[in-house]
Amino acid sequence: MKTTPPHSATWDMLFVGYGDWHLWRWDGFRTRSAQLCRFLARSIRCANMYVLNEPNYLRHLQKGFAVPRLDRFRALPLRGGLRKADEEPNVRLLNPSRFLVGPDDLKRRYTAGLVRKAIRNPAGPPILWIANVHKAYLMDRTPASIRIFDAIDDWESVSLFQHLGKRIRSGYEAVMEHADLIFTVSSHLKDKFQEKAKRASVIHLPNGVDGELFSLPADPPSVRRKSRRESPPVLTYVGVVAERVDLELLEKIALERPQCRIQLVGPMSRDAEQRRKDLAHVPNLEWTGLVHHGRIPEILRASDVLLIPHTESRLTLSMDPLKMYEYLTTGLPIVSTPVPPTGDYPSLIYVGRGRDFSDQIGRALEEVDRPDAEETWQARIEESRRHHWQSRVARIEAEIEKQLACEGAG
Repeated sequence: MKTTPPHSATWDMLFVGYGDWHLWRWDGFRTRSAQLCRFLARSIRCANMYVLNEPNYLRHLQKGFAVPRLDRFRALPLRGGLRKADEEPNVRLLNPSRFLVGPDDLKRRYTAGLVRKAIRNPAGPPILWIANVHKAYLMDRTPASIRIFDAIDDWESVSLFQHLGKRIRSGYEAVMEHADLIFTVSSHLKDKFQEKAKRASVIHLPNGVDGELFSLPADPPSVRRKSRRESPPVLTYVGVVAERVDLELLEKIALERPQCRIQLVGPMSRDAEQRRKDLAHVPNLEWTGLVHHGRIPEILRASDVLLIPHTESRLTLSMDPLKMYEYLTTGLPIVSTPVPPTGDYPSLIYVGRGRDFSDQIGRALEEVDRPDAEETWQARIEESRRHHWQSRVARIEAEIEKQLACEGAG
């Protein structure tokens, strides 16, 4: 039987995100899990935020897509245990042993035992937040006052994880069986989980933006018109370069618009690394790789048009591009393929596929000369302010309060 803290009391949370604190700190807290963890930890309602770290996060991927292995190995203790995070006073890192190896069941029993041993609060067990479906087994192996799952993309649609299909399905089954609250990044995922969840409340919680980091917009059109650069226009994509990105489309754009620089800023999958080599003959297609998230605002502001060149697939249907909210803060033109939720912003985002995508880039480049350019620039900035992470956390807190009240009444 669950032990529930009093309604409106502070609570502890065990956060099991996609990635972990070492990864988030290393690349600048760029992901949804990283941002939600930090902003939830800063909430006056959160007494303690425990973050479960990973011993071998994405170890099968190349450096650039994950924390370098040696850095991770050194960051973990010889034995598992708790320590405070240097960056956030309210965050406590629950580290497994750096030598955690063996069969999956052994590692699962070790991890569940580590959690039970390290987090002992006389007031009651913590709220459990899981965003990594591979860790969903903790739903019924660790004490929790509320069990929350944050659905980020449809993992069953990620080709990289196809060989893990059985484990992913098992994780989703645990979520459907045990979760009390499910937050979904997209309305598509909300429909999927509502259909199958046994008792959980399912809430659509879109991505957001760090309003402090992305506080400065790009220069307004009136300034950009007067200071037109002699250098080529810059078209920028920021994000993971993997199966979601239509590299064939970008190759065509680069060849059709040799006067434009197209820069891809973000970590690359192995397939994308190979494509980069294959496209070495396209000189205006620039592959920057992963940069610290703190540098992204200035990269965006120095651009002319911001791109979301995603493929149309089950995976992208389940997504909510975090980059879209960051792009909006600049006020600059955005061009996207027709993937959700870009169609919800017809006056702010240019949308097209194939040939029309290239035409929309042309229109976006010409926007600076339109009579309504200043108004459109300001409208994007105003829209971005509706999507700060603080507003998402406020929604989470409200749903937690509601759940605690129901549990208390029960």
